[in-house]
Amino acid sequence: MYIVDDPTLALITRFVGDSSHPEISDAEFAHQQIAAIEAYIERFPPPEREQRALAWIEANAMKYRQQWQKQAAINVLAKARCADCPLSGGDEWTPCAIHAQWLTILRRYAVNELSSREYVETSLGLLTAYKDGLKVCEKREMLR
Repeated sequence: MYIVDDPTLALITRFVGDSSHPEISDAEFAHQQIAAIEAYIERFPPPEREQRALAWIEANAMKYRQQWQKQAAINVLAKARCADCPLSGGDEWTPCAIHAQWLTILRRYAVNELSSREYVETSLGLLTAYKDGLKVCEKREMLR
């Protein structure tokens, strides 16, 4: 899946996502968008359907693609995890606590609750807080 409209999401999927997952394809997107258009135009009489389809495409195609890309990326990233994550307890499939919190931030970004800048700041804040927590735990163990 090639992400055109959202540079932040493109960056996230490039560095966090696993590009070996071909299940999100442009063909799948096209099939889903065609199904959405067909569902929309079926309520109109047959002679109007072609014109209504073109009007739908003009009014909605870009936003539909953007929302589809965001949702598709989240679906892949929800399953992704660092192969060497020290926080997972050896579980190869379950995301660690920080990944789960990050997914919440990503979902908020995807529904436009956060701007790109807010997404980056919030994600970095999450990493910083966790890093600081590890330092506290490390110091406690050193004192023991």
